[in-house]
Amino acid sequence: MYHGGMGRKPKIAGALRELMVARGHHAWTLEELRQALAVRGLQANFSSVFRATAKLETDGVVRRVELDDGRTHVEMRDEHHDHLRCRICGEVTPVPCGSLSAALAGLESTTGFLITDHRLVLSGTCPSCQERAALPAKPASPAAVPS
Repeated sequence: MYHGGMGRKPKIAGALRELMVARGHHAWTLEELRQALAVRGLQANFSSVFRATAKLETDGVVRRVELDDGRTHVEMRDEHHDHLRCRICGEVTPVPCGSLSAALAGLESTTGFLITDHRLVLSGTCPSCQERAALPAKPASPAAVPS
């Protein structure tokens, strides 16, 4: 898709940045970003999204997040936090890591290491999936029950 008289492609990195700031979503996969751009009327192939997120990462706007699901995720760069990931639906929730500070200080004291970064992903089941799992199974309709 082209805009303007010079035949220039729209700036995908700028559109991704706007999208990620505007939405309440956290830790986007590249495919989720591509689909969200398409909903906004901006067609971008996977490699364009990959290059645009790499540029945003180089510029210090986003960071890559590994969530142990085999896919690349990116999130806006802000105050450091850890993540909760639902093992059923894949929802990702940011978690402040303030309570971990004391444990990290203890590790530095014990090991002599100066810890400059960490990544923690906690897996579990989100409230929505817990609620769905607690719902009783629907009874079969009478037409579907063999006589």
